[in-house]
Amino acid sequence: MSAPTSSTLLGIYARVAALVLFATLDAMVKWLGGTYGPFQMMLFRSTVALVPLYFLVRGAGGIRRIRSSRPMLQALRIVAGFGSLLGFFYVFPRMPLVDAYAISFAAPLFMVALSVPILGEVVGWRRWCAVAVGFAGVLIMLEPWNISVHWISLVVLLATLSYSLSTVVTRLVSRHDHDAATIFWFCLFAAVVSLIGAIPDWKWPPLGDWFWLCSLGIIGGIGQILVTRALRLAPMSVLAPFDYSSIVLAMLYGYLWFKEQPSPMVWYGLPLVIGSGLYILHRERVRSRAQASEEAS
Repeated sequence: MSAPTSSTLLGIYARVAALVLFATLDAMVKWLGGTYGPFQMMLFRSTVALVPLYFLVRGAGGIRRIRSSRPMLQALRIVAGFGSLLGFFYVFPRMPLVDAYAISFAAPLFMVALSVPILGEVVGWRRWCAVAVGFAGVLIMLEPWNISVHWISLVVLLATLSYSLSTVVTRLVSRHDHDAATIFWFCLFAAVVSLIGAIPDWKWPPLGDWFWLCSLGIIGGIGQILVTRALRLAPMSVLAPFDYSSIVLAMLYGYLWFKEQPSPMVWYGLPLVIGSGLYILHRERVRSRAQASEEAS
């Protein structure tokens, strides 16, 4: 069964907002990664994220909302999500942001493919075409044939696969548990494991860095709430093409923050990337208007 189109539109907007926050988070991780290890950054990301989660739990009815009726699904989501988080926090300081995104943009294809056997979603040819067109645009922009394949690239690929599995399982578990449960148990697990991993190489932050490290948690927590809600509202195959839009912010941050020069091929691939997401959004708006007309008649 497909999601109601009005809910799907809300899911798209939540997903895009989350992508903006996560692109900002990735750039901050790359910047802070020159000083702090991945586990220490993940510790701040996971613990401070409990602050926005507190307001979600409070507004949703209290502590009972963190109970899970599908603990094994939550465990699978936690392990996959943590593997993704660790992989990306490790590689972002060690390779150009644009190169990492080039490999990670295999995620929408993984997610659409996984949504069929795991979620039982029906993926029409228009959605497959939107994903393929967006991916083609990314290939044109980033020229992956010029990216040397080495072990750190394989880390990105594994993190991307973990992220895709985590995202699909999040949508599956949203059928049974509240968003607060999914976010709380992940943050708790990630905080405990990150603390253990951070102790050997801990660096005490100066006063100014406390702001930036805590910002990882606030931005990540709000982004996680938005993306979890998006996965509840909209089918995975609808949301997947919008992941490509974050390449625009990745290139902007890479150029302004890290002096990474985008390729001239960007201007050829960018219309395809933006167009794939806008096409899906247009289709959902058409369906929403058609459904509203049927209900009114």
